[in-house]
Amino acid sequence: MIAALADLFAWSEALPMVALVIAVVVAGVLVWNSVWREASLAVKAVALATFLASFFWAIAMFQAPRLTVLALHGEPVVATVVDHDVTHYSTRSGGFDVHCYSLQRGDGTPLFGDICRDWDDEFAVGERLTVLADPSGLIAPETPDEVADARFWQIFGLVSLVATLALCWVSGGLHHAWVAAASRRDPVPRPPRSRRRSKYEP
Repeated sequence: MIAALADLFAWSEALPMVALVIAVVVAGVLVWNSVWREASLAVKAVALATFLASFFWAIAMFQAPRLTVLALHGEPVVATVVDHDVTHYSTRSGGFDVHCYSLQRGDGTPLFGDICRDWDDEFAVGERLTVLADPSGLIAPETPDEVADARFWQIFGLVSLVATLALCWVSGGLHHAWVAAASRRDPVPRPPRSRRRSKYEP
């Protein structure tokens, strides 16, 4: 959910990454304490598959939501590039630049949000282009080509979500069966009945 909201509203990628790491650690601790140490091989295999499927789902959420909304509800708008901003991000390998372009409509009103690229300059200030814009003005616009390319992430996200839900259902059934089998093998011992009669017994 955090990854999807970050993609919709152009939040920093650090936030969903930190949230993902925290969720993995917390889930890992809970699974280790409750299931993993004593679980059967089948339960462990399904749990690992579920983790991988949910991880791929989170990756898809970094890419698909904003473009999916624009594909469904975006309106074509002819806009003009009015500003070009370059932000440099330093990395161990030297870093990279992110180019962001501010747009305005033909009547001079600005479009909410920027179009950003992490490769060389794509547009020039003063250039006119057609973009898909959100009618509600909540998310940034995008070019139709980029929106069309989101089909891969939409399919990828849907498949990984269905796989995650199915594996969670299977792992829940396996865990229930494992617990039932363990309780039959090792029944909970009952305290021995006292041989002393109660004074209220006949």
